Amino acid sequence: ESKVAGYIIITALSGSLALSIWALMAVMAAPHHELPIPDISWIAIGEFTFNLGLIMDSLTAVMLVVVTVVSLMIQIYSQGYMHRDPGYHRYFAWMSLFTTAMIGLVMANSLLLAFVFWELVGLGSYLLIGFWFHRPAAANAAKKAFIVTRLGDFGFLAAILVLYYNTGTFDIAELHSLAI
Repeated sequence: ESKVAGYIIITALSGSLALSIWALMAVMAAPHHELPIPDISWIAIGEFTFNLGLIMDSLTAVMLVVVTVVSLMIQIYSQGYMHRDPGYHRYFAWMSLFTTAMIGLVMANSLLLAFVFWELVGLGSYLLIGFWFHRPAAANAAKKAFIVTRLGDFGFLAAILVLYYNTGTFDIAELHSLAI
């Protein structure tokens, strides 16, 4: 069976790591240790506008390096560990989803966008935990993870709504400036 999927992911993650290191160096050299990334207006309903945007500050840049290094090491190890598994390509697809969602979670500039990526991380987690779904232990572990994650989702969403109710914003930078 072809290992192309693993090599593609490892190459892409190596590029992501290089970009993450570049972003970290650029952020550290920038005034206020932040690089501006313009938002994209996505949905407008009356007075409410939901923007898609990313943050690139020093914490984000450090976390990007951490996520890409750890993910790259896991992918390199997995290349050999999973090479004979019939679900090889599926594994790399789920790991790619998980890694992309983690990067999105780290870079999200609003609580709503963070919640979307949080949900994708949960989905990736569920799919990876239940990867060998034909084994009862893996299937049961995936179900347990799904239930526990839903409890976390409820708490996260409730906190987002309470913050919005009290501040009128989902924007993480605005919330930070309020010092609540």
